[in-house]
Amino acid sequence: MGRHTRPDDLGEPAVAPSFATQSSVGRHARLWDTASWSALGAPSYGTGQGSVHGDVAAETVVLQRIAAKIREDTIHEPQTPELDARDARRNTITMLGSRVAVAAMGWTGSMIVARALSPDDFGKFSFVFGLLGLLSVVTDLGVGRVVLAKLVECNPWEVSYVTTAFIALRAALGMLGHLLAIAYVLVMGYPSDVVWATVIAGLVVVVATPSHALTVMYQSRLRMAYVAVAETLGQLVQLVCTVAAVLFAPVLLVLVVPAVINEIVAIVVKIRGVRNGIAGPVPASRAQLWRWREMLAEAVPLSIGFALITILSKIDVLMLGRMDSFDSVGLYTVGYKFADLLGIVASTVVGPVTTLLVATWPGDTERFRGRTRESAILLTVLGAVAVAAFWPVAPALMDLLYGSRFAEAADAGRFLVLGSALSMLTELGLMVLVSTSRHRVYPWVALAGLAANVALNLVMIPRWSYFGASIATLVTDLVLLAAIWIVVARTVPVRRLFPVGAIIGVAILGFAVTVWATLLTDRFHIPWIVTAAVAPTLVLAGMQFLPVAGRIRLVHLLKSR
Repeated sequence: MGRHTRPDDLGEPAVAPSFATQSSVGRHARLWDTASWSALGAPSYGTGQGSVHGDVAAETVVLQRIAAKIREDTIHEPQTPELDARDARRNTITMLGSRVAVAAMGWTGSMIVARALSPDDFGKFSFVFGLLGLLSVVTDLGVGRVVLAKLVECNPWEVSYVTTAFIALRAALGMLGHLLAIAYVLVMGYPSDVVWATVIAGLVVVVATPSHALTVMYQSRLRMAYVAVAETLGQLVQLVCTVAAVLFAPVLLVLVVPAVINEIVAIVVKIRGVRNGIAGPVPASRAQLWRWREMLAEAVPLSIGFALITILSKIDVLMLGRMDSFDSVGLYTVGYKFADLLGIVASTVVGPVTTLLVATWPGDTERFRGRTRESAILLTVLGAVAVAAFWPVAPALMDLLYGSRFAEAADAGRFLVLGSALSMLTELGLMVLVSTSRHRVYPWVALAGLAANVALNLVMIPRWSYFGASIATLVTDLVLLAAIWIVVARTVPVRRLFPVGAIIGVAILGFAVTVWATLLTDRFHIPWIVTAAVAPTLVLAGMQFLPVAGRIRLVHLLKSR
């Protein structure tokens, strides 16, 4: 059977002989590549706000189950390739480069839009895309993680029918998400321009949801470079259209259109690759809708915790828009633009680490402990570097990029960046639970975090507007960090996974550099670009030459990657 052949055209007997020979992905499905790519490839609906990276954990769990299941009973026996670190790095770098390019163009577009629209209209723009981002709870449901498990088994006949059913399901969920978004703004009584902006921008969900189904197909065949090209091209077209809209029709309803065009371009490129067989067997010509029940039944329980965290990451924007003004929403979301950069960093570090943790558990607990501790220290260093670079120059940087009116939101942006730095360690703790199959308690932690965040926002937003929302986010991030590592300590039978002393040492170093950099910059009016370069360099130098983390130095952490 050729790679372009539809399984509809062949009977099962004709396909069966190929089961034992077409399993190129293997039993472990190159966990390293899959985990790291999944977080980098998630759609963002044009908001610039990062997702919660739960796909990394959930898909790793699914792939663990595949490895165990295949040993027990499958109709074919896939080969088991060794994990290739060089190949993993190369593929991770490809997607990381794409995501950085996409983020840079998206950031540029957001700066152009922020300067073109009035404060109130930019707040409405941010609110609409924040609402659409929240709808990933409905449009995703974790189905991609379950389907990925089926695709990596490489049964061509089965894969074709699964992908068709999956694409159809995602398309249906996308349309459902669009309707829910429109229903929300209508029921809550938002202004007519917000309603129409939601109707137009909501088409992003309609297109992006089935588009992500195609991404899962590429992911199952380790062909994410094609996705990188599609997403980069789509974002480039969006940027060009945004510039054109600002020049000729700088109004809210026009400026939401480029995000829709982005997704259309991306899905067209992906479809072309699928039709050429790059993403594996071509989908079948008819959808077996009975498969939807199986996909949803397997996916929903696995996704509850991640859905709660997704709500947690977006609920503050919706509450701010409801309890305050759209101007406040616009000021608040600009801070998220900076905080989300740490999300990309966290995915890049934690994805490959998750693979190593899965591979070493439970047979090599010493290596498991070492990798966990080193990763925690590295993430702390990266967080300290980010905070030291951003905190002292936040007002000047936001003024330069977005305009003088956004400089007043500098303190909120500072707190959001600090909270994002804490979240990197929270994500690592979750990966530890996932790797040891002790993640079932995580939904309860997420539910508690969501309840705390809502309660804090109800108190703080009426008093301090968007600054109160940033405080609520920071406190919630701190609570989640403590809770997740307490769960790790009580459930994972390996001691000293969390390097408390080293993390405190790095945190003190980062705090000292940040405070002095802020004071000196304000006192002597040092150019912001000098401070932004020198402060993080001092943190890295202190990590290398001072015993802030015991015997561990920066060079040791970099070599261990």
